[in-house]
Amino acid sequence: MDTVLGLSMTSTAVGWVLVDGRDADGTIVDHDEFATRTGGGLRAVKTSKQVTAAVSHADATANARARRLHAIAVTWSDDAAAEAALVFETLTAAGFDNVVPVRLVQAAETLARGLAPAIGYDKTAVCVLDHQSSTVVMLDICDGEKRTAVKHVFGGGDALVRWLAKVFDRSSWQPDGVVVVGSDADLQAISSQLDDALPVPVFTQGGAELALARGAALASAQGAGFSDAQLPESVDSHSFERARSRPISYVGALTVLVAAAVTFVASVSLAVGLRLASDKEAGPAEPLVRASASHHVVQAPVPPPAAVKPTPATAGPPPASAQEPPPAASPGGPAEQPSAGPPVAAPVAPPQPVPAPVAPAEPNQHRS
Repeated sequence: MDTVLGLSMTSTAVGWVLVDGRDADGTIVDHDEFATRTGGGLRAVKTSKQVTAAVSHADATANARARRLHAIAVTWSDDAAAEAALVFETLTAAGFDNVVPVRLVQAAETLARGLAPAIGYDKTAVCVLDHQSSTVVMLDICDGEKRTAVKHVFGGGDALVRWLAKVFDRSSWQPDGVVVVGSDADLQAISSQLDDALPVPVFTQGGAELALARGAALASAQGAGFSDAQLPESVDSHSFERARSRPISYVGALTVLVAAAVTFVASVSLAVGLRLASDKEAGPAEPLVRASASHHVVQAPVPPPAAVKPTPATAGPPPASAQEPPPAASPGGPAEQPSAGPPVAAPVAPPQPVPAPVAPAEPNQHRS
Protein backbone atom coordinates (compact mmCIF):
# COMPACT_ATOMS: atom_id res chain seq x y z
CA MET A 1 0.00 0.00 0.00
CA ASP A 2 1.15 3.54 -0.73
CA THR A 3 1.39 6.40 1.74
CA VAL A 4 1.67 10.17 1.32
CA LEU A 5 3.68 12.42 3.61
CA GLY A 6 2.33 15.93 4.08
CA LEU A 7 4.75 18.51 5.47
CA SER A 8 4.16 22.17 6.32
CA MET A 9 6.67 24.84 7.29
CA THR A 10 5.86 28.15 8.97
CA SER A 11 7.98 30.79 10.64
CA THR A 12 7.88 29.00 14.00
CA ALA A 13 7.21 25.29 13.46
CA VAL A 14 7.23 22.32 11.12
CA GLY A 15 4.49 19.71 11.12
CA TRP A 16 4.10 16.47 9.20
CA VAL A 17 1.56 13.68 8.83
CA LEU A 18 1.98 10.28 7.18
CA VAL A 19 -1.30 9.17 5.61
CA ASP A 20 -2.37 5.85 4.13
CA GLY A 21 -3.43 5.72 0.48
CA ARG A 22 -2.06 7.06 -2.80
CA ASP A 23 -4.73 9.79 -2.61
CA ALA A 24 -3.95 10.54 1.06
CA ASP A 25 -7.51 9.61 1.96
CA GLY A 26 -6.73 6.90 4.51
CA THR A 27 -5.89 6.87 8.18
CA ILE A 28 -3.05 8.69 9.92
CA VAL A 29 -0.05 6.37 10.24
CA ASP A 30 2.26 8.78 12.09
CA HIS A 31 2.67 12.50 12.75
CA ASP A 32 4.87 14.98 14.58
CA GLU A 33 5.67 18.67 14.87
CA PHE A 34 8.65 20.61 16.20
CA ALA A 35 9.61 24.23 16.71
CA THR A 36 11.93 26.05 14.32
CA ARG A 37 13.27 29.56 13.81
CA THR A 38 13.51 31.28 10.45
CA GLY A 39 16.15 33.77 9.36
CA GLY A 40 18.23 31.98 6.75
CA GLY A 41 21.89 31.09 7.18
CA LEU A 42 22.69 28.54 9.84
CA ARG A 43 19.08 28.48 11.03
CA ALA A 44 17.94 27.37 7.57
CA VAL A 45 20.63 24.69 7.49
CA LYS A 46 19.55 23.40 10.90
CA THR A 47 15.90 23.37 9.88
CA SER A 48 16.62 21.49 6.65
CA LYS A 49 18.52 18.83 8.61
CA GLN A 50 15.64 18.46 11.07
CA VAL A 51 13.12 18.14 8.25
CA THR A 52 15.23 15.60 6.37
CA ALA A 53 15.55 13.53 9.55
CA ALA A 54 11.78 13.67 10.03
CA VAL A 55 11.16 12.56 6.44
CA SER A 56 13.63 9.70 6.86
CA HIS A 57 11.80 8.64 10.03
CA ALA A 58 8.46 8.71 8.21
CA ASP A 59 9.92 6.69 5.34
CA ALA A 60 11.25 4.09 7.78
CA THR A 61 7.86 3.94 9.50
CA ALA A 62 6.15 3.30 6.16
CA ASN A 63 8.66 0.58 5.23
CA ALA A 64 8.23 -1.12 8.61
CA ARG A 65 4.50 -1.39 7.86
CA ALA A 66 5.11 -2.77 4.36
CA ARG A 67 4.08 0.53 2.80
CA ARG A 68 5.74 2.69 0.17
CA LEU A 69 6.21 6.45 0.46
CA HIS A 70 4.47 7.53 -2.73
CA ALA A 71 4.90 11.31 -2.42
CA ILE A 72 6.19 14.00 -0.08
CA ALA A 73 3.93 17.06 -0.28
CA VAL A 74 5.59 20.22 1.08
CA THR A 75 3.90 23.57 1.70
CA TRP A 76 5.29 26.65 3.42
CA SER A 77 4.50 30.21 4.45
CA ASP A 78 6.19 33.23 2.87
CA ASP A 79 8.53 33.83 5.77
CA ALA A 80 9.76 30.22 5.62
CA ALA A 81 10.59 30.31 1.90
CA ALA A 82 14.38 30.24 2.39
CA GLU A 83 14.15 27.23 4.67
CA ALA A 84 11.77 25.46 2.26
CA ALA A 85 14.12 25.98 -0.69
CA LEU A 86 16.97 24.42 1.24
CA VAL A 87 14.74 21.54 2.34
CA PHE A 88 14.04 20.67 -1.30
CA GLU A 89 17.76 20.55 -2.03
CA THR A 90 18.51 18.49 1.07
CA LEU A 91 15.74 15.97 0.38
CA THR A 92 16.90 15.56 -3.22
CA ALA A 93 20.47 15.01 -2.05
CA ALA A 94 19.19 12.40 0.41
CA GLY A 95 17.63 10.42 -2.43
CA PHE A 96 14.00 11.51 -2.18
CA ASP A 97 12.92 12.19 -5.76
CA ASN A 98 9.19 12.28 -5.08
CA VAL A 99 8.92 15.71 -3.43
CA VAL A 100 5.86 17.72 -4.55
CA PRO A 101 5.70 21.46 -3.79
CA VAL A 102 2.16 22.54 -2.87
CA ARG A 103 0.95 26.12 -2.82
CA LEU A 104 -0.01 27.26 0.66
CA VAL A 105 -3.28 28.56 -0.72
CA GLN A 106 -4.08 25.10 -2.15
CA ALA A 107 -3.26 23.38 1.13
CA ALA A 108 -5.48 25.84 3.01
CA GLU A 109 -8.29 25.48 0.47
CA THR A 110 -8.24 21.69 0.66
CA LEU A 111 -8.24 21.93 4.45
CA ALA A 112 -11.28 24.21 4.27
CA ARG A 113 -13.12 21.81 1.98
CA GLY A 114 -12.58 19.06 4.53
CA LEU A 115 -13.58 21.18 7.50
CA ALA A 116 -16.77 22.74 6.17
CA PRO A 117 -18.89 19.54 6.04
CA ALA A 118 -17.88 18.68 9.62
CA ILE A 119 -18.78 22.15 10.90
CA GLY A 120 -22.13 21.90 9.15
CA TYR A 121 -22.56 25.29 7.46
CA ASP A 122 -23.21 26.02 3.80
CA LYS A 123 -21.05 29.15 3.94
CA THR A 124 -17.86 28.97 5.98
CA ALA A 125 -14.73 31.09 6.33
CA VAL A 126 -11.64 29.09 7.30
CA CYS A 127 -8.72 31.26 8.41
CA VAL A 128 -5.15 29.97 8.76
CA LEU A 129 -3.29 32.40 11.02
CA ASP A 130 0.50 32.54 10.89
CA HIS A 131 1.60 35.36 13.19
CA GLN A 132 1.90 38.31 10.78
CA SER A 133 -0.34 37.04 7.98
CA SER A 134 -3.48 35.01 7.45
CA THR A 135 -4.92 32.99 4.59
CA VAL A 136 -8.72 33.12 4.51
CA VAL A 137 -10.64 30.57 2.45
CA MET A 138 -14.29 31.41 1.90
CA LEU A 139 -16.26 28.29 0.99
CA ASP A 140 -19.81 28.30 -0.36
CA ILE A 141 -21.59 24.99 -0.94
CA CYS A 142 -25.09 26.36 -1.55
CA ASP A 143 -27.11 24.80 -4.39
CA GLY A 144 -24.88 21.72 -4.33
CA GLU A 145 -21.90 23.51 -5.90
CA LYS A 146 -18.61 24.08 -4.10
CA ARG A 147 -17.18 27.52 -4.76
CA THR A 148 -14.20 29.10 -3.07
CA ALA A 149 -12.44 32.43 -2.85
CA VAL A 150 -9.13 33.13 -1.15
CA LYS A 151 -7.92 36.28 0.56
CA HIS A 152 -4.51 37.03 2.09
CA VAL A 153 -4.67 39.34 5.12
CA PHE A 154 -1.45 40.89 6.37
CA GLY A 155 -0.87 42.33 9.84
CA GLY A 156 -1.39 39.48 12.30
CA GLY A 157 -4.37 38.50 14.41
CA ASP A 158 -5.68 42.01 14.99
CA ALA A 159 -5.78 42.67 11.25
CA LEU A 160 -7.66 39.40 10.73
CA VAL A 161 -10.29 40.38 13.29
CA ARG A 162 -10.78 43.78 11.64
CA TRP A 163 -11.05 42.25 8.17
CA LEU A 164 -13.61 39.65 9.28
CA ALA A 165 -15.67 42.33 11.01
CA LYS A 166 -15.80 44.32 7.76
CA VAL A 167 -17.08 41.24 5.93
CA PHE A 168 -20.24 41.41 8.04
CA ASP A 169 -20.63 45.14 7.41
CA ARG A 170 -21.12 44.47 3.72
CA SER A 171 -24.39 43.38 2.16
CA SER A 172 -22.63 40.80 -0.03
CA TRP A 173 -21.42 37.31 0.88
CA GLN A 174 -21.29 36.52 4.60
CA PRO A 175 -20.30 33.22 6.26
CA ASP A 176 -22.54 31.29 8.64
CA GLY A 177 -19.54 30.26 10.73
CA VAL A 178 -15.84 31.06 11.06
CA VAL A 179 -12.99 28.63 11.78
CA VAL A 180 -9.57 29.98 12.78
CA VAL A 181 -6.56 27.63 12.77
CA GLY A 182 -3.33 28.84 14.34
CA SER A 183 -0.87 28.46 17.18
CA ASP A 184 -2.23 28.31 20.71
CA ALA A 185 -0.57 31.61 21.59
CA ASP A 186 -2.03 33.43 18.58
CA LEU A 187 -5.49 32.01 19.18
CA GLN A 188 -5.47 32.93 22.85
CA ALA A 189 -4.67 36.52 21.91
CA ILE A 190 -7.62 36.98 19.53
CA SER A 191 -10.33 34.50 20.59
CA SER A 192 -12.25 36.98 22.74
CA GLN A 193 -11.91 39.66 20.07
CA LEU A 194 -13.39 37.35 17.45
CA ASP A 195 -16.28 36.39 19.67
CA ASP A 196 -17.08 40.04 20.40
CA ALA A 197 -16.66 41.27 16.82
CA LEU A 198 -18.47 38.58 14.83
CA PRO A 199 -22.21 37.79 14.92
CA VAL A 200 -21.72 34.10 14.00
CA PRO A 201 -20.22 31.10 15.82
CA VAL A 202 -16.42 31.13 15.84
CA PHE A 203 -14.36 27.96 16.21
CA THR A 204 -10.63 27.92 16.96
CA GLN A 205 -8.15 25.11 16.53
CA GLY A 206 -4.48 24.89 17.44
CA GLY A 207 -1.87 22.94 15.51
CA ALA A 208 -1.87 24.92 12.27
CA GLU A 209 1.21 23.08 11.00
CA LEU A 210 -0.41 19.64 11.30
CA ALA A 211 -3.62 20.90 9.70
CA LEU A 212 -1.75 22.44 6.77
CA ALA A 213 0.36 19.30 6.39
CA ARG A 214 -2.82 17.27 6.03
CA GLY A 215 -4.14 19.79 3.53
CA ALA A 216 -0.90 19.57 1.55
CA ALA A 217 -1.09 15.78 1.40
CA LEU A 218 -4.67 15.86 0.13
CA ALA A 219 -3.91 18.68 -2.32
CA SER A 220 -0.94 16.84 -3.83
CA ALA A 221 -3.16 13.85 -4.55
CA GLN A 222 -5.47 16.14 -6.52
CA GLY A 223 -2.69 17.47 -8.72
CA ALA A 224 -2.46 20.83 -6.94
CA GLY A 225 1.34 20.91 -6.86
CA PHE A 226 3.50 23.25 -8.89
CA SER A 227 7.02 23.09 -10.27
CA ASP A 228 8.54 26.40 -9.17
CA ALA A 229 9.10 27.82 -5.71
CA GLN A 230 6.99 30.95 -6.23
CA LEU A 231 3.86 31.16 -4.13
CA PRO A 232 0.80 32.26 -6.11
CA GLU A 233 -0.76 35.67 -5.82
CA SER A 234 -3.95 35.94 -3.84
CA VAL A 235 -7.29 35.39 -5.54
CA ASP A 236 -9.76 38.25 -5.40
CA SER A 237 -12.06 37.72 -2.45
CA HIS A 238 -15.23 38.32 -4.50
CA SER A 239 -14.48 36.03 -7.47
CA PHE A 240 -15.48 32.46 -6.73
CA GLU A 241 -14.11 29.59 -8.77
CA ARG A 242 -15.96 26.39 -9.55
CA ALA A 243 -14.80 23.20 -7.91
CA ARG A 244 -12.51 20.96 -9.89
CA SER A 245 -14.09 18.26 -11.99
CA ARG A 246 -12.36 15.58 -9.95
CA PRO A 247 -14.11 15.34 -6.56
CA ILE A 248 -11.95 15.57 -3.47
CA SER A 249 -12.22 12.70 -1.03
CA TYR A 250 -12.81 13.90 2.52
CA VAL A 251 -12.54 10.51 4.20
CA GLY A 252 -8.99 11.28 5.26
CA ALA A 253 -9.81 14.79 6.35
CA LEU A 254 -12.64 13.59 8.54
CA THR A 255 -10.37 11.08 10.27
CA VAL A 256 -8.43 14.08 11.47
CA LEU A 257 -11.58 15.85 12.58
CA VAL A 258 -12.46 13.18 15.14
CA ALA A 259 -8.99 13.11 16.71
CA ALA A 260 -9.55 15.79 19.34
CA ALA A 261 -11.73 18.81 20.07
CA VAL A 262 -12.37 22.10 18.36
CA THR A 263 -12.86 24.73 21.02
CA PHE A 264 -15.92 26.91 20.67
CA VAL A 265 -14.97 30.46 21.56
CA ALA A 266 -17.76 30.56 24.13
CA SER A 267 -16.10 27.67 26.01
CA VAL A 268 -17.99 24.77 24.44
CA SER A 269 -16.00 21.74 23.22
CA LEU A 270 -17.01 19.77 20.15
CA ALA A 271 -15.72 16.34 19.18
CA VAL A 272 -14.37 17.47 15.82
CA GLY A 273 -10.86 18.82 15.55
CA LEU A 274 -7.57 18.94 13.75
CA ARG A 275 -5.19 18.54 16.67
CA LEU A 276 -3.62 15.15 16.27
CA ALA A 277 -1.67 15.07 19.52
CA SER A 278 -3.90 16.05 22.44
CA ASP A 279 -4.12 14.95 26.02
CA LYS A 280 -7.72 16.06 26.32
CA GLU A 281 -10.64 13.69 25.91
CA ALA A 282 -13.74 15.54 24.83
CA GLY A 283 -17.09 14.04 23.95
CA PRO A 284 -19.58 15.60 21.57
CA ALA A 285 -21.46 18.59 22.86
CA GLU A 286 -24.17 20.84 21.55
CA PRO A 287 -22.91 24.22 20.34
CA LEU A 288 -23.82 27.14 22.55
CA VAL A 289 -26.69 29.17 21.13
CA ARG A 290 -25.70 32.80 20.95
CA ALA A 291 -28.07 35.43 22.25
CA SER A 292 -28.33 36.90 18.76
CA ALA A 293 -29.46 33.69 17.12
CA SER A 294 -33.16 34.56 17.24
CA HIS A 295 -35.58 36.97 18.83
CA HIS A 296 -38.73 35.44 20.28
CA VAL A 297 -41.58 37.75 21.25
CA VAL A 298 -43.18 36.58 24.48
CA GLN A 299 -46.78 37.61 24.97
CA ALA A 300 -47.55 38.96 28.40
CA PRO A 301 -50.64 37.60 30.20
CA VAL A 302 -53.88 39.47 29.51
CA PRO A 303 -54.79 41.61 32.54
CA PRO A 304 -58.29 41.39 34.04
CA PRO A 305 -60.83 43.96 32.79
CA ALA A 306 -60.98 45.76 36.13
CA ALA A 307 -57.27 46.48 36.04
CA VAL A 308 -57.42 48.33 32.72
CA LYS A 309 -58.21 52.02 32.72
CA PRO A 310 -59.49 53.34 29.38
CA THR A 311 -57.23 55.88 27.73
CA PRO A 312 -57.54 57.84 24.49
CA ALA A 313 -57.00 55.71 21.41
CA THR A 314 -54.29 58.00 20.08
CA ALA A 315 -51.95 57.04 22.90
CA GLY A 316 -51.82 53.36 22.01
CA PRO A 317 -48.81 51.49 20.54
CA PRO A 318 -48.98 49.23 17.46
CA PRO A 319 -50.88 45.94 17.84
CA ALA A 320 -49.20 43.57 20.26
CA SER A 321 -49.23 40.72 17.75
CA ALA A 322 -46.68 42.46 15.56
CA GLN A 323 -43.14 41.32 16.19
CA GLU A 324 -40.58 43.91 17.11
CA PRO A 325 -38.09 44.65 14.34
CA PRO A 326 -34.48 43.68 15.08
CA PRO A 327 -32.16 46.50 16.15
CA ALA A 328 -30.36 48.23 13.30
CA ALA A 329 -26.68 47.41 12.93
CA SER A 330 -24.30 50.17 13.82
CA PRO A 331 -22.22 51.47 10.91
CA GLY A 332 -18.95 50.56 12.62
CA GLY A 333 -19.51 46.83 13.05
CA PRO A 334 -22.02 44.06 13.71
CA ALA A 335 -25.02 44.66 15.92
CA GLU A 336 -24.45 44.44 19.64
CA GLN A 337 -25.75 41.32 21.30
CA PRO A 338 -28.37 41.74 24.04
CA SER A 339 -27.23 40.47 27.39
CA ALA A 340 -30.70 40.21 28.87
CA GLY A 341 -33.67 38.07 27.88
CA PRO A 342 -35.74 38.54 24.72
CA PRO A 343 -37.97 41.62 24.35
CA VAL A 344 -41.49 41.39 25.76
CA ALA A 345 -44.36 42.65 23.66
CA ALA A 346 -46.97 44.96 25.17
CA PRO A 347 -49.92 43.08 26.72
CA VAL A 348 -53.16 42.87 24.79
CA ALA A 349 -56.06 44.70 26.33
CA PRO A 350 -59.40 42.84 26.58
CA PRO A 351 -62.07 43.64 23.99
CA GLN A 352 -63.79 46.96 24.70
CA PRO A 353 -66.03 49.21 22.61
CA VAL A 354 -63.07 51.57 22.52
CA PRO A 355 -59.61 49.87 22.44
CA ALA A 356 -57.83 50.39 25.70
CA PRO A 357 -54.15 49.58 25.22
CA VAL A 358 -51.69 49.69 28.00
CA ALA A 359 -49.09 52.37 28.41
CA PRO A 360 -46.67 52.32 25.47
CA ALA A 361 -43.25 50.73 25.76
CA GLU A 362 -40.14 51.62 23.83
CA PRO A 363 -40.18 48.90 21.11
CA ASN A 364 -36.57 49.16 19.95
CA GLN A 365 -34.90 49.49 23.31
CA HIS A 366 -32.50 46.68 24.21
CA ARG A 367 -30.31 46.36 27.15
CA SER A 368 -26.65 46.00 26.26
